[in-house]
Amino acid sequence: MEQLLKAPLWLIVLLLIGANILMVLDINGDLFISSIINSLGYVLFGIYPLAIGMILPNYLPKKVEISSTFFAINWFIWIGTICFVNILFAGERLNLEGLAALPIFYVFFAAIYVFLFPLKVLKSVQKRKEATLGESIGMGMLLFFWPIGIWMIHPEVKKIMDTQVPTEDILP
Repeated sequence: MEQLLKAPLWLIVLLLIGANILMVLDINGDLFISSIINSLGYVLFGIYPLAIGMILPNYLPKKVEISSTFFAINWFIWIGTICFVNILFAGERLNLEGLAALPIFYVFFAAIYVFLFPLKVLKSVQKRKEATLGESIGMGMLLFFWPIGIWMIHPEVKKIMDTQVPTEDILP
């Protein structure tokens, strides 16, 4: 995943364009294969925030600790739910009412958290102290508008990856 964060911007944009194409690709007559390909697109789209959220905490100073466990759990819940629903209900409309709709609200929360947490970590690495979630909300919205957001976020991530040494590599 470190290689993804060190990759040039054009490669990240191509990856995300490819992921978006896979998310909407429809193979005529075969809903199952189409839903598997669509799920692969969602996974590829989610790899970039996952890489930021799992790798950049290693670049924080030792006095600042941000746990990425909750983030990883939310990433798997978000991607897992999308893939599960996409494959299981391929092409069908899914209506949930009452208490059955409650877990979907958590999936929405998980999706938002998956995009906000990596930018909180990025802001914390830049400030060299823990940033609040409020400080990174503006940047977090950039990932939702990915073509513009990636152009603004990836150069900062790449600069950190190229110029800083992970905390675990520093001898005490």
